[in-house]
Amino acid sequence: MELVQWGDEHFEHLLRWATDPRMTRYVGDGQPWTPEYVAERHEQALRHWEGYGFGMHAVVEDGEVIGIGQMLEGDLGEIEIGYWVDPGHWGRGVATRIAEELRDKALAIADRVVAGHVAENTASGRVLEKAGLTYFTSKNMGGRLQHCYALERGMSDTGVLRYSAFTKDPAGGNPAGVVLDATGLSDDEMLAIAAKVGYSETAFVLPREGREFDVRYFSPKAEVPFCGHATIATAVALAERIGDGALTFHTPAGEITIETADGTASLTSVPTSTSEADPELVSAALEALRYKEIGDGPVHVGFGGARHLLIPLKDREQLANLDYDFDALRDLLLAHDLTTVHLFWRESADLVHARDPFPVGGVVEDAATGAAAAAFGGYLRDLEGPQRFVISQGEDMGRPSRLEVDATREDRRVTVTGAAVVIP
Repeated sequence: MELVQWGDEHFEHLLRWATDPRMTRYVGDGQPWTPEYVAERHEQALRHWEGYGFGMHAVVEDGEVIGIGQMLEGDLGEIEIGYWVDPGHWGRGVATRIAEELRDKALAIADRVVAGHVAENTASGRVLEKAGLTYFTSKNMGGRLQHCYALERGMSDTGVLRYSAFTKDPAGGNPAGVVLDATGLSDDEMLAIAAKVGYSETAFVLPREGREFDVRYFSPKAEVPFCGHATIATAVALAERIGDGALTFHTPAGEITIETADGTASLTSVPTSTSEADPELVSAALEALRYKEIGDGPVHVGFGGARHLLIPLKDREQLANLDYDFDALRDLLLAHDLTTVHLFWRESADLVHARDPFPVGGVVEDAATGAAAAAFGGYLRDLEGPQRFVISQGEDMGRPSRLEVDATREDRRVTVTGAAVVIP
């Protein structure tokens, strides 16, 4: 198999595949391409080679064109790769070989290679993982949820570890970057590393004496005062190196105590607080979220290290159908010093389903949000009294997460427990 520069002789193959529903369901908006659009894409491919020296390739095996491989220029020294394989050649490992060859070509000329797939195409996710790319976020593109993957050239040289929190499966949970010794790094350098890693947060650790640490958290866009899933990931990473037991993190939000054991960590938040949200804020949030109605119960602003807007939904289907205005919600949250919107539906007294849009951090949503879980624990305790429950999050992203919440303490702090695992 070889990748051959795209040329006029390959146009007929693109035209044929562009009407094959087995192919087009995973591309663009999932609709067949018109002949006019196919011709436009063909011309774009030819111009891209002229302008950049790389681009669309025909995948040729034994003289037969069996697929397409593509490299597109991106921002900040990255190249996006993608591929199609003729349905007649599915299941033969062709896609993995294409992805690996595109990966190597991209990293030969760029610092970062990225790729994505629509959420329903789980086979493509497995291909990207086999090619060494790692999931970092999900985006709503053209009304379709897409999972995004990346691989850095020489990223190990930065000392960044990768863990997924609130899961025992690297394919689930919420990924976080962890830098165990950030001594000497400036704010700008930490932000640049977080942007390069691409996860919703990366934690930067500055050791103190014993088992105490200063910890700061950066999204790809800005520093945040506290991040629950990155705390869980960092605590497990430290415990794997210095042994299980108690840890103390000094964060911009306050002092956080953590207990670690057997690949899990239990963080105890700063004292939580909640208050009813301003009606104008609620109205603007519902408009950005495109919700005409919500579930019973008050909408609050909750604090558990960071501020979150807590909104009850009427059923599981409404939660699953989340589709919001990214820019409008981001601007609203920034204007009110809010980190995420915590959308929830209670299946029972001890099981809650949740989703957390996080446009402030530059990502569509979090697969698991420990800080919001702490704030939500304080919210339920204030409304109903002390309780314990589980939050199931990330299901609709294909990255299931489990957060165990204990809101029974008398000092208004909330404990959130979860596992964390290295992302290979």
